[in-house]
Amino acid sequence: MTEVLDPRPETRRRRKAERPHEILDAAFHEFSRNGYATTTLERIAERAGVTKGTIYVYFASKEHLFISMVQEFTKPAQDTVQEMFETHDGSTADLLRAQFSFIYQHLVEDRRRREVLRMLIAEASRFPELADRYHQEILRPCLDMLRQAIQRGVDRGEIRASAILQSPQVVIAPIALVDLWLMLFDARQPLDLKAYFDAHLELVLNGLLAKRL
Repeated sequence: MTEVLDPRPETRRRRKAERPHEILDAAFHEFSRNGYATTTLERIAERAGVTKGTIYVYFASKEHLFISMVQEFTKPAQDTVQEMFETHDGSTADLLRAQFSFIYQHLVEDRRRREVLRMLIAEASRFPELADRYHQEILRPCLDMLRQAIQRGVDRGEIRASAILQSPQVVIAPIALVDLWLMLFDARQPLDLKAYFDAHLELVLNGLLAKRL
């Protein structure tokens, strides 16, 4: 496939800046439809309207492209959650409440992220290195941010020192259940996310805080 180049310099610059996002969008559609194993860079290139060689300008491999696609969905939310931590002046309970509320609004209800998770679950046994990259570059930073918020509360005497700092996965486990529930049942067994969020937050805060709510 040969790319058609616009002769106007400003248009070419704009198109070049947009190209990585177009490739990532095409990758999501192809991975979602065909799975990781059978999706090829050629098919992604065709959907994006570029050559396969153009993909290699921005992404070193299919694995790199897949992880970059996931980061495209999650990094803005991660940055916001980190900014909440850095700028919050109130109690740790209020910080966790704000962070979890944002996570539910922008991650739990994001069907694209859930579709990526479904693909990872399906492909992890065949591509463990892909799951390892996801853990290293996506999941571990999220756990580190949660651990950071909990440590803040411990340092301020608001949260009891406990094993949670070593196993913050326990705090976010209900989010994994939401993902699993929606993947299995979706509209057939609807989940009241507002009530679920309230129950999750109450469980977390009453389990962590030195003084219960």
